[in-house]
Amino acid sequence: MPARRLELRATARDRVATPLRLGALASEVRELTRALRPDVVFGWGTRAGIACATALRGVEPRPRFVFHNHDMLQGPLIAQVTRQVARAADLIVAPSRAVVLDLDPAGKLEGRTVVVPAGVDIDRFAPGDDSRRRPHEVLVLGAIVAWKRPRLALEAVALAARELPELSLRIAGPVIDAEGARIMELMRRRAELPDLRGRVEFAGPLADPSAALAEAGCLLHCADCEPYGMVLAESLAAGTPVVAPASCGPAEIVDRACGRHYLPGDPHAAATALVEVLGDPATARAMGAAGRERARALFSLSSARERYGALVRDLARRDAGGTPPAAPGSDLALVTVIHNSEPELAALLASVERHLPAAKVVVVDSGSTDGGAAAARAWHDGAATVIDMGANVGFGRASNAGVEAADRPVTVLVNPDVELLDASLAQLAAEAGRPGAPERLLTPVVVGGDGKRQDSAQLEPGTPPLAVSALVPPAVMPGPVARMVDPWRGDRARPVGWAVGACVCARTETLKRLGPFDPKEFMYAEDLDLGLRAADAGIETWFWPGARVLHHGARSTRKAFGGEPFELLARRRREVVRKWRGARRQEVDDAFQMATFANRLALKRALGRPARRERRQLEALLKVRREDPDR
Repeated sequence: MPARRLELRATARDRVATPLRLGALASEVRELTRALRPDVVFGWGTRAGIACATALRGVEPRPRFVFHNHDMLQGPLIAQVTRQVARAADLIVAPSRAVVLDLDPAGKLEGRTVVVPAGVDIDRFAPGDDSRRRPHEVLVLGAIVAWKRPRLALEAVALAARELPELSLRIAGPVIDAEGARIMELMRRRAELPDLRGRVEFAGPLADPSAALAEAGCLLHCADCEPYGMVLAESLAAGTPVVAPASCGPAEIVDRACGRHYLPGDPHAAATALVEVLGDPATARAMGAAGRERARALFSLSSARERYGALVRDLARRDAGGTPPAAPGSDLALVTVIHNSEPELAALLASVERHLPAAKVVVVDSGSTDGGAAAARAWHDGAATVIDMGANVGFGRASNAGVEAADRPVTVLVNPDVELLDASLAQLAAEAGRPGAPERLLTPVVVGGDGKRQDSAQLEPGTPPLAVSALVPPAVMPGPVARMVDPWRGDRARPVGWAVGACVCARTETLKRLGPFDPKEFMYAEDLDLGLRAADAGIETWFWPGARVLHHGARSTRKAFGGEPFELLARRRREVVRKWRGARRQEVDDAFQMATFANRLALKRALGRPARRERRQLEALLKVRREDPDR
């Protein structure tokens, strides 16, 4: 039970360590919230709820806070803290009414509390052929821990076997601690006594419980107060009757049509319930069928997802001033270039389907040998436009072909290893195409797989603020200074020098007029080239933090080059800066780059941290400079 990890007792070390761990988690949540600017933050469980409630204090704009409390409160101190968390939440979700009453006995939070039972994949637990059923087998399924009271099962079965001589007991579940090992040893000794000898099987942990549930005559649950009881819902889905205590979550999951209740902790009452369920095969079959229908109606995974999704969507839009359009993205085209990028493309298309179903998708295949192009053609029965370049012609030429095929007012150039986190690109497109707005290139917040922002918006190479960041890492600068030299760290829209090409948005006519990329260049620095050329044409590049995407990283190019091609990156940056800003600016930019790499290398070595990347970056730049015939 997650709340047990918050028991502030035991040793002095635990009393010190627990608040420190919670503080570290709260700090991480605050950092992620500021980076991602989510509409809703979830605290899943007591520990996460405390961290989220702490982290969100003073955060502006403050996202909505959902506290999912799935456990009973453990002790007075934890109860007090958890109830404070609940008061800070905009929405409290619990899997059972029992959990709600434990958290809020006076009903003061009733307007903010909802019950959403945890869902079960009904098809996964299909009962199958009745020939698999062992009609007199009692199954106990769960971890061997004291609070689940597994020893009660042996006494109940021993008593019930007096009337049902064929009765057997199967105990399945892992031993997770020393106390569990002690309980298991006691149960093994009890099973060897005459009234149970030969009736009990200790099956250990099960990788997949669905088969065991489908084979059992009934499930016996023994915990005095289970907050919910997922295994009970799974048993009903498997068409298996349940015998459970008449308390807490199980009392809400099971009714008399699909099982029986007994007084918690009473083996005699449990035995009587077992006899009622398993004494008549026809009764057991009817209960199993009723249980499956109950699971389908009340505990299906699909309905739980729909219910949860509806709650969160409603919460997120309470302050949005209305309902978002039914089909966001109808005015934009998404253009992506693939080269052996099938898995990444599949994830991108799936995210488009979830968040921007009305967007036009243009996929340009630049010499792939995998199934990426075929997957694009099959997506939504041919809804995507697929352009086959015939060979690997380079990112610039392929992107330009995609933009030419775009027929929406706004186009977003997006890497195939990007996923949409929400529909915020529709807002970015609306800003790009807003009547009266200037022509601009817009780039959103780009988040990595670790949840942290990537450096998606940069100042022009060789400009004075970069001299500051060459000497002092922005991560340790005061916030305003860090945001000055690293625009992508900020939370306000602002002009920047250029945008990293993972995701760039503009009016389609603007991109077509710009190229958008130089078709003569095969790969790398096309985005820098675009930003500098656009600036010279009077078109600013803006960082727009109201939108966000997830970027997994350049997997296909790193695979092709055997890692990051540091020399190629350094050479291309120098070529572009010299081309558009002259040799002097290029030399200044070289100096800033070398100072940055050398500084980070020295700092990491001093801290005992790996610095191989910085060393290779510095070596690559020095080598490229030595080989430059124009120096």
